[in-house]
Amino acid sequence: METGSDQKKTSWLDKPAFNNLNISWEMIVFGIILLLAVISRFYDLGARVVSHDETSHVYYAWRLFKGMGYSHDPITHGPFQFHFLALIYFLLGDNDYATRVPAAITSVAAIIFLWRYRRYLGRWGTLAASLMFLISPFLLYYGRYTRNEAFSVLFGVITLWAILRWLETSNPRFLYWLTAATVLHFTTKETAFIYTAQAMIFLGLVFIVDLNKKDWEQPGYKKIFNAGLIGAGLFLGLNLLAKSFTPEFPIADDQPAGIDPMTALPLALAGFMLIGSLITAITGYKWKNLKTLPSFSALLLLGTLVLPQLAPFPATVLGMDSLDYSTGGMFSTGAIIMILTAVSVAVGLAWNRKEWLINAAIFYIPFTIFYTTFFTNGTGFFTGLVGSLGYWLKQQVVERGSQPWYYYWLIQIPIYEYLPALAGFATVIGVGIKSITGRTKVAPAQQSASDEAPTKAPVFALLAFWSLTSLIAYPLAGEKMPWLTAHITFPLILLAAWGFQQMMAKFDSKTFGEKKGWLVIGMILIFLAGFFGVFGSLLSSNPPFQGQELYQLRGTGNFLSALVIAGVSGYIIWKLVKDWQPLQFWISTANSVLLVLVLLTSHTAIQAAYINYDEPTEYLVYAHGGRGIKDALEQIEELSYRTSDGLAMEVAFDNESTYPYWWYLRNYENQRYYGENPTRDLRNAPAILVGNNNYAKLEPVVGNAYYEFRYQRIVWPNQDYYNLTWERIGNALKDPNIREGIFRIWLLRDYQKYAEATGKTISLANWSPADEMKLYIRKDVAAQVWNYGTLDFSSAQIIDPYEGKELTLIADRSISLNDMVSPRNMERAPDGTLYILDTGNHRVLHMTVDGQLLNSWGEFSSADEGDAAPGRFNEPWGIAISSEGNIFIADTWNHRIQKFNPEGKFLTSWGHFGQRETPDAFWGPRDVAIDQNGHVYVSDTGNKRVVVFDTQGTFITEFGEVGFGEGQFDEPSGLALDMDGNLYVADTWNQRIQVFSPDIDGVAQYFLNQWDVEGWYGQSLANKPYLTVGADGLIYVSDPELSRIIVFSPLGEVVAAWGTEGIDPSNLYFPTGISTDDDGGVWVSDTKNNRIQ
Repeated sequence: METGSDQKKTSWLDKPAFNNLNISWEMIVFGIILLLAVISRFYDLGARVVSHDETSHVYYAWRLFKGMGYSHDPITHGPFQFHFLALIYFLLGDNDYATRVPAAITSVAAIIFLWRYRRYLGRWGTLAASLMFLISPFLLYYGRYTRNEAFSVLFGVITLWAILRWLETSNPRFLYWLTAATVLHFTTKETAFIYTAQAMIFLGLVFIVDLNKKDWEQPGYKKIFNAGLIGAGLFLGLNLLAKSFTPEFPIADDQPAGIDPMTALPLALAGFMLIGSLITAITGYKWKNLKTLPSFSALLLLGTLVLPQLAPFPATVLGMDSLDYSTGGMFSTGAIIMILTAVSVAVGLAWNRKEWLINAAIFYIPFTIFYTTFFTNGTGFFTGLVGSLGYWLKQQVVERGSQPWYYYWLIQIPIYEYLPALAGFATVIGVGIKSITGRTKVAPAQQSASDEAPTKAPVFALLAFWSLTSLIAYPLAGEKMPWLTAHITFPLILLAAWGFQQMMAKFDSKTFGEKKGWLVIGMILIFLAGFFGVFGSLLSSNPPFQGQELYQLRGTGNFLSALVIAGVSGYIIWKLVKDWQPLQFWISTANSVLLVLVLLTSHTAIQAAYINYDEPTEYLVYAHGGRGIKDALEQIEELSYRTSDGLAMEVAFDNESTYPYWWYLRNYENQRYYGENPTRDLRNAPAILVGNNNYAKLEPVVGNAYYEFRYQRIVWPNQDYYNLTWERIGNALKDPNIREGIFRIWLLRDYQKYAEATGKTISLANWSPADEMKLYIRKDVAAQVWNYGTLDFSSAQIIDPYEGKELTLIADRSISLNDMVSPRNMERAPDGTLYILDTGNHRVLHMTVDGQLLNSWGEFSSADEGDAAPGRFNEPWGIAISSEGNIFIADTWNHRIQKFNPEGKFLTSWGHFGQRETPDAFWGPRDVAIDQNGHVYVSDTGNKRVVVFDTQGTFITEFGEVGFGEGQFDEPSGLALDMDGNLYVADTWNQRIQVFSPDIDGVAQYFLNQWDVEGWYGQSLANKPYLTVGADGLIYVSDPELSRIIVFSPLGEVVAAWGTEGIDPSNLYFPTGISTDDDGGVWVSDTKNNRIQ
């Protein structure tokens, strides 16, 4: 059908470039494109940061290279890339440049393979396809990226070519090509299932057309065959309709997926109808005749080769988990695999024993080798056979990225791949017009004498079908990621190239040269510049004829200049082409437009691949590695080389910075992974990396001993395109400032104008969305490196005030209840019993020191829902007992103080939420203390003050405000009183203890003393320290996030410290409240261990 012609045309492309060499200008042009492809793919490959989605590939390939093996995991796609990467590491070493070499090689190989398309695309079409592959932003960017897209595109290009060659020639070697491309794709990425489905659907359509053109041995069966197909189509339509109206209900993880009869019944009936039609064809047209149809043979071959991998579908219907690799799970799934394999083998052998066995060997030998990593991982065969599809079917429900349905159509393609999209659309429109007008003759491909005979392969049908189904399939898939746009791009390029060949076949180059065609092209380009300048001026934020101000006159001048340029160039064009054939003029105009699009696309590709590669301003990336990753690594490497023998310095990293630092730190001998649980011994590491979700956990560890450097670790593109509505689109189109801002983003990735128009702040330094990380460098190590010389090293030497004073104490008793949750505090009564705040259960427990429960009261009640009920709590944190034995409790999140008698009977309360409007307007009061004179001290934590009442709640005084000065607070929490009536306040975020002495009335409010606490670094909601004064006059202080107790003298000298995180009697885990007894014992609320020690 497509590109051949018995009549040859002479083109300048046919002419030899050199008299003595058989090298045509076509070869020269293709060679230049190929040379540019090599340069563009391999230039500066290692500059970009290894991004989030590259990390798993490069790291596990490195492990394979190092001899640590490889086990296939569907989350990182197929094994082919890992083996290819390991080989490149062996040849070139393990570095950022080498990681991208496999992608670059296959990206160039895809362009080389296009030379084989000359038969179908023709000379001009092949060169156009090669050029578009060269400058495609997606194919260029992901041809320099350690993902699977470059491989998939190459295998896709081979697949389409092999289908065309097989349908044209029926030569078995092209089935071998098809099988090889298919299996390599299946060992690369799960997009192979989409490609195979596209191929089988297209072959099925060709088969139906072929079969209807044939004479059947039993003609009456043809109508039954077609009726069955129509019925199957109707039932499939009903299935889709039922899905759209059937609500989805959540299913528990441990329950098998149910079968919805509303959707399953139409699908089952459609299947029966298709099987019935196939049986009708076998009966009416005969099996022996079906086997002669190329479309049927290719369809059957692909179906039988892939059928065992479809086991997750029946397994899911039967309530099985195809990802269950236990013995029982593999046995159940294995039974399904055996049945499907038996069907495949039986049908394949019935079709053509020799050819099926050859193709099965081509498919399953590399499949087995790669998935088992050369027979070292037997389980890999099953994870590849059923795990890949099973895992990614589940991922479609997850909808990674949660992109809108229009993500490809309105975002990725218009921003990046507008050239093949517009040219491909024009090709389809052109063919449609020709079909309607009856002019369906396809232009020749201009083969030379050495080319094979003209063909009737369905080139346009295949390329148009593949482009259309790609535009449908990927938006429908649950996971929408930018790199998947590459799978839409390459068929659009081939379709556009085919259309370009059809146009150029009608181009009269001789007349073009004789009639000053190049001058016409130049004038058309000038006209286009003027034309778009006119409309750009009219639509800009400064349109013409708006006033006499300078900037308004400038807008008018721009409009008039563009109008004159368009008018003059248009007149010149008219004079030059008035005796041209209209078709030749329109071809020249189309080529001028294409030239502009080629230049714009080249600009877009270069901008993305070589300028903005480490920035979040591009939309063709997702979860992209920020430049800060390499900036931090450079500092780490310099420190390591200066302070150790090469890469011997200890570097610690958490679970978030694992991506990508398990790659970048792979050769560090003393790398240390601490996950999400940093411990105090991390202080031995000169450099520590931490992701933003673990900042609060690490701050208590590093304290003031480290310099802090903040970087962007992962960035995402601007997401203002989410939740588009017609109203939003209309508003954007109406507002000239927003229009201009969007245009500048599209052309230059400049967000300033858009930010101004929308009232937002968009800058690289404060980009959102983004995840940060911090690099901590120990001050004593930093002092050894010259480029930190601008920093103050007067305190570079680390002095641990607790060094040599740490004790190891073992609790001699522990009190707990099975249902105790996060006890925050406790207080000893005069009779020696304990009142414990079971904070997580919003209650008070009265217990003996032996753990016997005497009484309990309280349950949850929140002031957020109205007045909280008396005697109920919302996370009580602080407790004190008066000399009369009455109990005062800081009901923290009900923002009040409650008073009870020793038996738990409610007596009174005072306080409400507020911000110091009144004395009892509290904000999360954390503690309460009572002196010998009956003064009740309340730490009004959120309001940064201490408030004093009498025991009936009558206000006496208050002191404190936010600040760092004497008597000022930042998050005061724990309170304690000594025998002299001095009040000790845990000034948490100021990391100090302040002491206040009594006034003449005995109220402790005069500043007396203060000292710093090397601790309390985190500012989490739970990191609130408490303190108590022992009978020996020592101050015992809790340090929750470091799970320890610190002991100070009354003057602030460190006496001792004990505690490490753990569950043993010698350990603590997030201690908060603390109290002492008359025997010198110290009682601690071991909060996260749900016990009192």
